[in-house]
This record gives sequence, C-alpha cells and structure tokens, in this order.
Amino acid sequence: MFSLVLSNPKQQLKNGFEKCRTAHPKVSVNGEIGNYHVIGNENKYNVKLFRNERGQKIAECCCKANENGMFCYHIAAAVLVHTGIMRQRQAA
Repeated sequence: MFSLVLSNPKQQLKNGFEKCRTAHPKVSVNGEIGNYHVIGNENKYNVKLFRNERGQKIAECCCKANENGMFCYHIAAAVLVHTGIMRQRQAA
C-alpha cells in the first residue's frame, strides 16, 4: 500500500468526496478503528488511517489510483466514516 500524508484533507480529498456522493461505497471497520474495508464498484479495498511518528495524518489504500499518488475515493469514504466515529467517541 502507498502512503499519503493528509496535510489538508478537505482540499486534497475534494474529488474523492464528490465521487463518494455518486459511487456510494460501503465502508466497514476492519478489526479496529483506523482500519477499514471499502467496497467500491465491485472490489474490496483495505484503507488504513493513522498518524506517523511526527503526528502527520497518513492514509493508505491498496487501489491503483493510490499507488499512483492520487487521493482515491476509497480513502475519502474511510475518512468520512472515521470522522463520524471519532466525533461520537468525543461526545460520549
């Protein structure tokens, strides 16, 4: 999987968020918060969201777009779900 630094997720993932609105990917937690399965058109992708040792937000996906350094909609979908989960935890 290729790692991308999310320094400005809103701007970097804008196209991914737009594609999520039309593609409606299915996202599920894969074992623990930060690891997700994202089902796109017909394929399942593994997405991992975490912070590195410098505190930078990192996203990894096993799709071809991500391997080419692009922010894919699989990452965008996982970020949306992850953000919702983290907000629920903070509110509790």
